[in-house]
Amino acid sequence: MKKFLAIKVFFWFWLTVLCTLSLLISVSLLQPDTLATKDISPPMLKNLFHLQRSIERHAERLPDKSIEHIISNRRHGKRAKVYLKHIESEKSLVSHPDLYDYDLALLNFALDGEPKAINTDKFRAYGPLKIHMRGDDFQLFMILDNREGDLFLKVRLMPQWLKLAIILFASMCLSYWFARGLLKPIKQLQTAAAKLAHGELNTRANVDIHRQDELGQLGKDFDSMASQLESQVLSQKRLIADISHELRSPLTRLQMATGIASSKASGDLDSYLQRIEKESQLLEHMLSDILQLSKLESGINHLAPHPISIIDLLAPVINDAEFESQQLKKTLSTNELPDAIIDGDEILLSRAIENIIRNALKYAKSQVRVTSLIAEHALVLTVSDDGPGVSDDMLDKLCIPFYRASQSRTPQNNSAGGFGLGLAIAQHAIKVHHGHIEFKNQQGLHVTLTIPLQQP
Repeated sequence: MKKFLAIKVFFWFWLTVLCTLSLLISVSLLQPDTLATKDISPPMLKNLFHLQRSIERHAERLPDKSIEHIISNRRHGKRAKVYLKHIESEKSLVSHPDLYDYDLALLNFALDGEPKAINTDKFRAYGPLKIHMRGDDFQLFMILDNREGDLFLKVRLMPQWLKLAIILFASMCLSYWFARGLLKPIKQLQTAAAKLAHGELNTRANVDIHRQDELGQLGKDFDSMASQLESQVLSQKRLIADISHELRSPLTRLQMATGIASSKASGDLDSYLQRIEKESQLLEHMLSDILQLSKLESGINHLAPHPISIIDLLAPVINDAEFESQQLKKTLSTNELPDAIIDGDEILLSRAIENIIRNALKYAKSQVRVTSLIAEHALVLTVSDDGPGVSDDMLDKLCIPFYRASQSRTPQNNSAGGFGLGLAIAQHAIKVHHGHIEFKNQQGLHVTLTIPLQQP
């Protein structure tokens, strides 16, 4: 039978109540004998005065009888026992031997006060009233057996601050224990969902398999969903990679046939063949990018990391970018390159950085700024342009393959590489080098790459 959350909540509520009560009782048993006082009720005060007058009359009518005999053999008030407290404790008198079992010393505090109802663990007392008999002054108390349960009376007699402290402590501890057990799988699901949203398809919630409530079932359903999603995405990527790989052979043959036909053609036919050759080169470039991206995503791209000088890495890329910026009639500005060493694959990093700079040149209005510096034992490379940028809700989508921030940016009006793959390749290339890439709008698109330096 499943332990539904409603049953768990009901169970924990009553467990908290019972544990709190048990703790109250346990602490009360450790307390010394205590008492509680309250104002005496009018009927009971009337009975107390009646008892006083009755004892005084009997003492006057029976001068030959002792006071102890009079209070022990009176005919009324079978339940009520009498305690006559004398200033000298050895002269104090009781009407029944059972009173010797009670701690009557608890009543000493009330000798000079107004009559009160006094509750203790074992008895209830009402008094005192002053009574004068045969030359002695006594304090009269009427004693009744306490018929309330000892445990609950002890709890009731505990100080209010102590009861409040116990209730707060027990309820807070048990509530925290329950809330922690309830929120743990929710936190696991939240963390797993966040990782899954960032592309970590092998993420699982890993909720306790023995948990049979709704949260346990939710965890199992989430893991099942993540497994199916991972399988479908990997199948899709594998399919795209396989198709791209298979297309390269016929594309190569097409380019060879086009080259042969171009050597023999003339006139209008030659211009058409040149167009076919240009488009086939564009298609080959796209297939190459897809295969590269597929290798990076699947982790089968075999890196050859080795120490690389940042100057040797960036200088050729920037020189090529400066030449391209001149052709586009735009300005590319840089700072002095830092002299440091990083570990990585030079070809892969060069391509990643080149893709980002070329993307900035493509969409800049007139100027691109490339800044490199060393911060926190890492190379921080920023590439910013003065273009229109992208909307904030699209920043996180720039590295999605085949995604373009503007639908008007199609391969027909861009140079090779305008298929939305350049930034995706750059992101994965930086990621396999344990770095990260960040996009933000700052008077155009501002891209920041962070790559760790060589470990000392």
